[in-house]
Amino acid sequence: MKQRLWATLAMVAGAVALTGCGSASKKGGTEAVVQVKVDNTQRATIIEFAPQLIDCGRVARCPTLGAIWHSETPNRATLLVGTWGGQAKVESIEFNVRPHAPLRVRSLAKEASSLPGVTAFVVPMDTIERITLGKGGWVRVATDSGVIEENMYSGERSSPAADAFKRFLYEAYKGTDKELSSGLLGVFSDKPYQPNYGK
Repeated sequence: MKQRLWATLAMVAGAVALTGCGSASKKGGTEAVVQVKVDNTQRATIIEFAPQLIDCGRVARCPTLGAIWHSETPNRATLLVGTWGGQAKVESIEFNVRPHAPLRVRSLAKEASSLPGVTAFVVPMDTIERITLGKGGWVRVATDSGVIEENMYSGERSSPAADAFKRFLYEAYKGTDKELSSGLLGVFSDKPYQPNYGK
């Protein structure tokens, strides 16, 4: 199952690399980037997105971030960290997100990433929540060729990775109390809000 998951993610990453921002799906934006796969026979849901660029754009060594969540382990996720072009080997990552203290990620996932130049870490969903819902964030990525510091999002700008994390968190929390407490209730709803004035 895990090997199939990594193979699927590798194909998604390859398709994204070949087509740029294009997608075969009719859905657009983060809905096309974040994949939700439901296995009814196993009663399992997998939510994932291939590593996306942060705010530095397509420059050498720009960090890329992706994630995988599985309903069988709902309180943790796999964080995928790489660099644009996949040349540097990632050793650790630190998120500096207001108002939280620095969030250091060093715990490697049991299953290594099959994507070239991407390192898989295991993180609690609480960490993903803080990264996603903070007021502004930048990352410090330690690689075998040095340290990279770049913005992930600010009050004025966001990155493809930050936008994908919002959709990822929404899909993981959809239908749970966390959707309400995190403020994600209805953020990506297909239906516009219609007040019910006591009808």
